[in-house]
This record gives sequence, structure tokens and C-alpha cells, in this order.
Amino acid sequence: MGTARRAVAIVNPATGTSSAARIERMLHKTARHYGIDLDVRVTDYADHAIELAQAAVDEYDTVLAVGGDGTVSEVAAGLMGSDVKLGIVPAGSTNMIAKDLGIPLRLNQAIRVALTSSTTIDLDIAFAMGAAFVHMAGAGYDAEIMRSTPRRWKRKIGWLAYLGPALTALRSPPFRLRLEVDGVKSTWKARMVLCALGGSIIHPRFMIGRGIDRTDGVLDVLVFDPGSFWAVLSTFGWLTLRRPERSRWHHQLRGQRVTMDADRAVPFETDGSYRGDLPVEIDIGPQGVTVIVPSLPTPGELQAHSHLRYSTAEAEYLHSGGRLPL
Repeated sequence: MGTARRAVAIVNPATGTSSAARIERMLHKTARHYGIDLDVRVTDYADHAIELAQAAVDEYDTVLAVGGDGTVSEVAAGLMGSDVKLGIVPAGSTNMIAKDLGIPLRLNQAIRVALTSSTTIDLDIAFAMGAAFVHMAGAGYDAEIMRSTPRRWKRKIGWLAYLGPALTALRSPPFRLRLEVDGVKSTWKARMVLCALGGSIIHPRFMIGRGIDRTDGVLDVLVFDPGSFWAVLSTFGWLTLRRPERSRWHHQLRGQRVTMDADRAVPFETDGSYRGDLPVEIDIGPQGVTVIVPSLPTPGELQAHSHLRYSTAEAEYLHSGGRLPL
């Protein structure tokens, strides 16, 4: 196993529905079980996780980001360029990075993976408006939702808090987007534009574009311009079917440097955190971060625990998501 020698958990107490005290108890319990020297640090203000991660580089071999996607991105920014591994404990309202990587959403299982898994992946990091993101940034519809959703409701009911703002934001008019990707300029009528390192929204089954790879050093830019409510439903239907390119209101570009501006004030977000209004410049970082992900079980373990109910592929999927404990 790739058990950590010295680890520190950076906990954001302002995200998720579990208290920081409960999470800290779970962290220490798992660390003691595996004989790991674990410290816990709690963030006190915006970007504090970056500072805590930077301070941890010379003392720890593993840093756990305990919170939502924004917390993960802040810790990743603090670790960028170092040899320290990042473990993700999803405790936010959406946790898309964890979902995309197959990290269990149950806290005790995610903690075990973060502290003991020997499997890692090197992820890209991008920067915009002085903030890092590891999954996705966006302008327009999605950013309006993030700006309008009260934090207190996200803590109380999780992702359900986004439903009301999502319905309200449907009434927002389109905007004229001025886009530049690696020096090539274009103009679009848009309701939403996403700059993606990861390829899904809401759930991994909703794929927003083709060939999106969070390890290839490239940003995928997705422009959406559905002109009516029925066009929105059609576009979302193709996302659900994992064939987004079939939508006539979906456009995909790729590059390493992206500049966006608009003809009016358009909100912008990174990994679920509202950052301000366009214009914005987005760049891929020169170095990524090493993230701990679940190790696949052996074929023998799969056969022993599947009880002939699952195929090998199904069992691997269930185990990676924490739903087939071995």
C-alpha cells in the first residue's frame, strides 16, 4: 500500500453538511488505525488553504484537502510543483473533482483512500483572476447560479440549494462573447461558456465535450447558445446521452491560453466559486499536482466479492466509487 508517513488534513469548515469536529474525529480514527502521524489544520479565511498547503510542503508527504471543489483547487495551488501528494476528502456540496476521479463520497472511505492508496494521477491546474481551478471555470449561466446560491443553504441541503437559482438563471438573456484561444479570435452569441479540465458537470454521466482530458495540458472551451427553453432541454439531453457534440448549440475549442470578454457584465466562476465579472484571462499552469486516487482491486478480490452479481467492469466501477467495499 502507499500509506502516508506524515500527513496533514486541511479542513474547510464552511462547506458541506458535516461539522469540522466530526470530520476531525474521523480523520484521527483512520490515521490511528493505519499508524499514520496526522495533523489537522482548519481554514479561517479565503485562500487560507493555499497558505497552509504551501507551509506543509517541507514537513509532510501527503496533504488532504477536506472540503468542496474550491478547497481542493486551493490546496492543489499550494502544492503545485512539489512532490507532496494530494488526497481528496469530498465534503462540499457538489464534489465534482472527486466524482470524476472515482473517489468515494462517503467520508470514511475517502479518508482511507487518501491515506493508504498507492495509485496517483498527475492533474493539470489552470489559473484565472488570481485563483486556481482543477475542474472547470465558467461564465454566464453556471456562474450566475454560483453567485446566487447562499452558502448557508449549500451547507444545509447540499446540491439541492442550486435548483432555485438554476431555474431563475434560465431567464437571463444571452450575451455577446468575445473569445480568444491561443491567439485566434472569434465572436459568439452565448448563454454559457465553460473552460474545462474535467469533462463532466453535476455527475460523471453528464459529459460536456469530447476528448476532455485533465492530464493533457490543454483547456477545452465549450460555448453553449441554446435559443429557447426547448433548446436547453435538447442540449441537456445530449449531455445525458454522453454525445454533446450532437447538439447544434454546442461548440468546442481547445488551447492553452484563453481570453474572454462580453458586451455586458457577465459573472465568472472557478470550481464553484464566484470570482467577479468578465473580462478574464485563463492559463494552464506550467506544473500540475499529484493526486491520490483509489487503487483497483485484484481480479481475485473482484471475483470473491462480486458473488456473480456483477461483471468485472461493473465491480471495478462500484469499487472505485466506494460502493463495493473490499
